[in-house]
Amino acid sequence: MTPRSGTTRVRSPELHGDTIFWSLPVAHAIVRVPPAGPDGGAVIEQANRALCDLVGTTPDELVGSTLEEVVAHETTATTASALLRAGAGRLGWPALLRRPRGAEGLRVEIKATELDELPDGDREFVVSVLPGPQRRSRPDAPNPSHLHDIVEKSPALIYIKDTQRRFVYANEYFAQHFGASAASLIGQTNDVVFPPEMARAFDENDALVFSTGRAHEFEEPAVGPHGAYRSVKFPLFDGEGRVVAVAGISTEITDLKRAQASARAARDRAEKASQAKSELLSRMSHELRTPLNAIIGFGQLLQRRALPGDAQQAVSRILDASSLLLTFINELLDQARIEAGHIDIQLEVVHAVAPVASAVELLSPLAGRHGIELAVDLHAGLYQFVEADPRRLKQVLINLITNGIKYNRRNGRVDVRFAEVDVATLRILISDTGPGLDPDDLDKLFLPFTRLAAAEVGTEGTGLGLALSKRLVEAMGGTIGVLPQDGTGSTFYIDLPRREATPEAVASVLADDAPEDPDELPEFPAPTRVLYVENDDTNVELVQKILALRREIELAVAGTGESGVARARAIRPDVVLLDLHLPDMSGEQVLAALRADPRTAAVPVAVFSADATDARIRQIRCAGADDYITKPVAVLELLRRVHALTTGRTHDG
Repeated sequence: MTPRSGTTRVRSPELHGDTIFWSLPVAHAIVRVPPAGPDGGAVIEQANRALCDLVGTTPDELVGSTLEEVVAHETTATTASALLRAGAGRLGWPALLRRPRGAEGLRVEIKATELDELPDGDREFVVSVLPGPQRRSRPDAPNPSHLHDIVEKSPALIYIKDTQRRFVYANEYFAQHFGASAASLIGQTNDVVFPPEMARAFDENDALVFSTGRAHEFEEPAVGPHGAYRSVKFPLFDGEGRVVAVAGISTEITDLKRAQASARAARDRAEKASQAKSELLSRMSHELRTPLNAIIGFGQLLQRRALPGDAQQAVSRILDASSLLLTFINELLDQARIEAGHIDIQLEVVHAVAPVASAVELLSPLAGRHGIELAVDLHAGLYQFVEADPRRLKQVLINLITNGIKYNRRNGRVDVRFAEVDVATLRILISDTGPGLDPDDLDKLFLPFTRLAAAEVGTEGTGLGLALSKRLVEAMGGTIGVLPQDGTGSTFYIDLPRREATPEAVASVLADDAPEDPDELPEFPAPTRVLYVENDDTNVELVQKILALRREIELAVAGTGESGVARARAIRPDVVLLDLHLPDMSGEQVLAALRADPRTAAVPVAVFSADATDARIRQIRCAGADDYITKPVAVLELLRRVHALTTGRTHDG
């Protein structure tokens, strides 16, 4: 880019006798050259401190002398004034210092910029005396030209502006960057050199440095959609401490900004893809669980009836197949959540025995049906605490114990016990007496959709359980694996980090809740009014039949969100069961309307939905739902959850 306007012959009044000129880091002089004719030399009118230091004298001694007395062309006898009149200053020429009190014989380079032609015909130049390449006596001797090269050729814009925001110095890189000569920039202001938007930003930042009298770092605009400079600007002071100029060093960061923009775009695309995956998981969960809710629910209702033997067996097979399908759906959705980065882990300090005892109690009937002895030794885990998600740890234990039961020999055994690894780790061991594992298959054991022993014995399975268990345990900060075998059975282990007991964890150990009879129906006060907001006839019929098991319950049904809110205001139910997918409004909108109305704000609301994603459950609970019941749900589980809401107890989800 070239300056928008400019000239090679400029005058900046502040160059003469000014602190800025005196403080310039490169040796400079202002010289007057007479017109062609008898050569009186190039008379020095002003000399800055850098030149005085280089020559080894004072300004008073230099002013009035000639440039020829200070330097001589290195290879010819041509005078400085002749070279300046010929325009050699633009390209520069090699010279040697002549002053005896300075660095005599020092090689320098002379460059010049013409300022004005004076009324008497003389011409005025700003002459730069730059260090040149030296003949060094030692290979490691410092070269004074290095400082000049650093300033002039550094890949950064280095410049100085006076109090009128005019450039009084710009390095060579600055000029090359904007496709201009350094001379054409001297005396110009931001609005002449740069486009309006850039000029305004530079003016504002320069003004801030002048007004505060201290250095600032800025990100300033450059040409292009992502163009930017990172600039450090700092004040220059005169001998009395007044700010007389601002100096700046600016580095172009356009490539960095472009990369950042690209990264933001990639992140936005990833977030959109992640959101799409979340929506797909939510929809899959809803569509797959909804029909299972009816199958399992009506099947359990049939089980409670006195059916002929073959009919009872058929119902049991339906429920077993439904349970297997539900397990497959849960594992498939969990695996998809993990791959999408959406798995929800809620770490807390847990009494190690609790999830183990719960899983063993749940699987005891399955072990009995398979003729397997399920033995558990909890002693080494008593009053030991680990960091884990209790729900996810129980899920992993159920998977490992179930595998031990299914892939076992007739009249076999599954042992669950604890072992100490070290002071920081507690180990849970699950051993079986099955055929064991082929050593060649161990490296494939935790791969998704891989079935090893199951494929040989014809046992149903998805091939997802171990892969999912590994991801869950690792997400909890633990490890899972299989121990070396002696040819009989297999032993899996889960290592979890030990933790100090928290008051909440201790309280859970000391709690003495009487166990509930798994087949006992909870008793409700009469009447207990339940409002079910649902538009699916099958789901409505199922809930009607389940709640009808308790005569104290009076059920009202609303098929739309609007009618559900109206019925709730009219009958003031004891509990609201709310589906999320309604034809006229979302379940969240219904929940918000109920919470906003003083007549229904205190009514317990349980969302009853097949959308079982962790994020969705957390979102709805935060929105004010007292419970979130996922479909499919067991008959007794639904009754217990509704009962808990009527007694002021909410499920911990």
